[in-house]
Amino acid sequence: MAFVATRESTFEIIVREGFKVESGSTFVCGFHGLGEVGFLSTAHLTRALNAERIGFIKSDMLPLFVSMENGRLVLPFELYWYKEKKMVFLVPRFQPHSSEQWGWINRLAEWIAKNKFSEALLLGGLDASFKEGDENMRCVPTTAYAEKLDIWSVPILEEGLFVAGPLALLLAELEMRDQAAIGLLTYATRGRPDPKSAATMLEKINEVYGVEANVEQLLEESREIERLEKMRQSIESSDRSSDMFV
Repeated sequence: MAFVATRESTFEIIVREGFKVESGSTFVCGFHGLGEVGFLSTAHLTRALNAERIGFIKSDMLPLFVSMENGRLVLPFELYWYKEKKMVFLVPRFQPHSSEQWGWINRLAEWIAKNKFSEALLLGGLDASFKEGDENMRCVPTTAYAEKLDIWSVPILEEGLFVAGPLALLLAELEMRDQAAIGLLTYATRGRPDPKSAATMLEKINEVYGVEANVEQLLEESREIERLEKMRQSIESSDRSSDMFV
């Protein structure tokens, strides 16, 4: 299978020879933010929908790691294609290096605009300590996304709260390019991966896009994390009690 670079630079988006983004496609991405919700959601979607790998991102500060998954070598930043719903997924197994995040995100936003995606769906987590009421997620749309907002039935992020990191930067770059994009943020636990929050994200995406990404694996992972967390708390509580006696 041959691949060709879309441009010659220290930042390259390398796509399979002959692949072209179809008109009306959706770009989907999530980074390692709070609860790792964005990454967990995007990575699970590509697996659950059996999306096809169609490219990679290469840069000067590419993480010096590769791994294996289902018998195949996987790289730090991979692109996948789900033809049935015309979705392109960017799966970042690491955060872009802090020294090149500005340029990295800028060039990614350029590529999204150049390929005329109908919208960008950017996934992330929101600190659960800010949750009020029964809502389990918030959204941050660009101005160009306003006419599509009603399909989500998700409240906009409250004033005074901030989105941070690469997701925030990508939203800003797409806003400046007048691109339709929405940041979806589910409430998540700070300090550890939160697959339950990612499952909530996927259930909403299933509903809006009419896909069938099974979330049971994420829920099982969540139950295991909660079990281990209760065990840790029990051990710590026992240790504190024993410290009271000599």
